[in-house]
Amino acid sequence: MGSHLDLVIVGIFMTVLVLVGAAFGRLIKNSSDYFRAGGQGCWWMVGSSIFICGISAYTFVGNAAGIYSAGWSVLAIYLANFLSFVAAIFGLGAWYRQMRAFTFAEVIRKRFGVVAQQVVAHLLVFNGFLWSGVGLYTLAVFMAPLLPGASINATIITVAVVVVLFCTIGGNWAVMANDFVLGMVMSVIIVIITAMCFIKAGGIGEFFTAIAQSPAAPNLQFIHSVPAGKSDWVEKYGLSWVLITFIVQFVNQASLFQGVRYFSVKDGREAKKAAFLAAVLMGAGLLAFFVPPIFSRVFLEKEVLAMHPNPVKAMEYSYSVACAHVLPAGTFSILIIAIFSASIGHLDVGLNRNAALIVRDLIPAHRRLLKLAPINPDREVRLSKIVTVLSGLLVVGIAMLYALIRDASIFDVMLKIVTQLIFPQVIPLLLFLFIRKVPKWSIFSSLVGGYIPTLILWVITLTTKTQFSYQQNGFLVFFGGTIGFLISRLFWNRVSEQERKEILEFYQEMHTPINFKEEVGENNDSFQFVTLGRFSTLIGGLFLFMLIPVHSFDGRIVVCCISGFVGTVGLLLWSTGRRNLKKEAAAKAADRT
Repeated sequence: MGSHLDLVIVGIFMTVLVLVGAAFGRLIKNSSDYFRAGGQGCWWMVGSSIFICGISAYTFVGNAAGIYSAGWSVLAIYLANFLSFVAAIFGLGAWYRQMRAFTFAEVIRKRFGVVAQQVVAHLLVFNGFLWSGVGLYTLAVFMAPLLPGASINATIITVAVVVVLFCTIGGNWAVMANDFVLGMVMSVIIVIITAMCFIKAGGIGEFFTAIAQSPAAPNLQFIHSVPAGKSDWVEKYGLSWVLITFIVQFVNQASLFQGVRYFSVKDGREAKKAAFLAAVLMGAGLLAFFVPPIFSRVFLEKEVLAMHPNPVKAMEYSYSVACAHVLPAGTFSILIIAIFSASIGHLDVGLNRNAALIVRDLIPAHRRLLKLAPINPDREVRLSKIVTVLSGLLVVGIAMLYALIRDASIFDVMLKIVTQLIFPQVIPLLLFLFIRKVPKWSIFSSLVGGYIPTLILWVITLTTKTQFSYQQNGFLVFFGGTIGFLISRLFWNRVSEQERKEILEFYQEMHTPINFKEEVGENNDSFQFVTLGRFSTLIGGLFLFMLIPVHSFDGRIVVCCISGFVGTVGLLLWSTGRRNLKKEAAAKAADRT
């Protein structure tokens, strides 16, 4: 499907990302800048980063396979994402920023104590590596058959090198800046791909009519009918599957585990704006992510099944098959760029977040345990860069391990990992925001309550070969973790006055608005506007070079739409930044006089 020219185009695009990282590396002066952009990020940059870090090649591979197989049932995942952003608009985003922390483990220490901080930090670092590896692996799986001579392992290593390079140079500033560029490019591309699917189907109405008349229609419903004699709690994609999937995803996205994304914004109001932008982008994605795989199921089923001898693995190519069919000749590169954008935007956040946990929480604790002197703050940035590089190597190794999975669907595998390993950890990280009169050990009772069902089901499966469904496991984990947290509420009366005072102070701080000038200092909004404006304009111009291999009228329209959108946004940012710089210069001149 691809060509050697696609490799050149992707290579140029990735080079620009490294340059963006280098440009924003100028803002790195301390670990606060490196891990949370000094709490100075503009809402539009943070909002786009929040959106893109929830998207990866897994969206176009694993989730696409799920959509191809289950249809609209997978909408539960994206609805949960959307509503988690809505919750952030109405309070959660501001609360997370006003916790005034670098990492979520620091929040755990403030609310639940040092022991909880270390336990949760170790667990979440493990989660971060696991999930980053998924994003890198699925990108490689997607790209290997599309690019000439690109093996899975070679793709894994190449992408990791680029991401580690700009993450190491520019830290969280580079992550957010590149996420803005990546999100902008990916969004316009997936909208164009969706529109092309509608056009090929004969129109929007004809597309949905074709779905209704397709033999696959029963398998594409939002809630699937359960066969006679079967239980809804055992069969896939029924009501229980949809509900549990929604709950698992919403708790994960709304919890402190993802709330760290708001630490970089300037204050609570900016956090709400960032959440609003993320919600708008995700709302648009509710349709855009679904149409191509369903188009493949209805119109291109034979072509999809021809991609792999195992039908379960073949489904993972449903998105790319649709794109190869609907995109004009010579424009397939735009899909490759979109997938790279999604994957890099997911991976860079994971690396930066894990490096923050390791440097700010794990290493200091281990040094105290070994009775070593604390790390010199002046060396934290250098240490952070070393940890980022080592983390990248580990993620590469994990991605290569995923490549050994031959027969199982990556969609089903990740649902099990999220439900059994990650879900128990994030339940208390959401409940503590609303159920406040609980002792510090409540997080441990919740973790125990969440993991016990998984352990019991594992033992039963190993000893009796009895298999349990995803929704059965998910419900028991949610029930156990929630009950474990609520039980601790009964012991509130036994909490000491000192502990109550510390807990009260935590929530008072969480509700206290950020005074940006006093707590952070001067903003650098103009630099963000101008720098991202210049690079966006450059990328918009570079897209025009794709007109050279594209000879069809439709193809040139597609290229011009992408170039025009990206370039226009870039020019608007650039001009806004220049106006701000003039106002700042005039204000400084007035102060001197």
